Order: sequence, then C-alpha cells, then structure tokens
Amino acid sequence: MGPRIVKAGFIMAYSKILVGYDCSQAATRALSDAYELVDHGMAESVVILMVTDPERTGDPAFNAAARAAGVLLSTIGDEEEAIGNLKNSLGDQVSGHEDVTTLRVAFGKPQDAILSVAEKEGCGLIVMGSRGLGAVRAMLGSVSTAVLRESSIPVLVTK
Repeated sequence: MGPRIVKAGFIMAYSKILVGYDCSQAATRALSDAYELVDHGMAESVVILMVTDPERTGDPAFNAAARAAGVLLSTIGDEEEAIGNLKNSLGDQVSGHEDVTTLRVAFGKPQDAILSVAEKEGCGLIVMGSRGLGAVRAMLGSVSTAVLRESSIPVLVTK
C-alpha cells in the first residue's frame, strides 16, 4: 500500500491518486471512483493523466479508431493545447473537486507514461478503467494489464 498519512485523527490511505484518462466510459468511471476515495478521506488529491503515443498518431488506421473511441490525440510540443482539450473533455466531471485535481498530459507508450508520472507526482495509487480504449484497445494491447504487471504501487482497475 502507498504511504499512510495521519490527518485529523484518522489514517489516510493515499496522498495522491493517478487516474489514467482517455475520455472513455471506463476512464470516467475510474475518475468517479478516485473522487469517491477522496470524498471518503482515503486520499488527498487526484492527478488526471491523458497520454498520447506519438508513434501511433502517424498511423491513419490508429487515428480513425482513436477518434471513433473518443480518445484525444496530441503531438509532442502542444502540451498547452492538450491540457485545454483534456479540461474541455472532462466537462463537469471535476466539478466540486477542482481544488484537489491536477491535470497532466504525457507522450509515449501509455503504460510507461502512467508509471512515470505516478512516480514523479508521488502517487500512492493508480486507478484505471478496465476497458479504457475500446476499439483502440486491440491495437495497443491492454494498458491496464501492463500497468498492473509493472507497477510498484497499488493499481485499482475499475469496471
């Protein structure tokens, strides 16, 4: 388990939770579950991470499948635009949790980026949806499985 923090007389399980977010229904559920942990005093904050694999964005078939699945695609160098797109795609999902939410974008293989950002941000838990990429999943393989296999911190895969 991640680091325990004592706050106001009780034990908090995690300081930060990283949520891998790709605009899918599974990612939306994962984000909701992470906020529920915050609301119940099990964590202090949530880092929402959107990852784009620039090696894949040059592939027209991948781009078409990604768009069909609702996945946001960005290229290296346009982090500001990617953060803006992420903020827009989240809509009201962050409402009421703005003060405990950090938005991040990363570029590269999703599982590598998720693990790297979780470490850099000092996250004690990673929360992911079990079917995050829908149609794109077959091309990428299971990101959740790769993160589960490689993570040194707990991973919660939600359905």
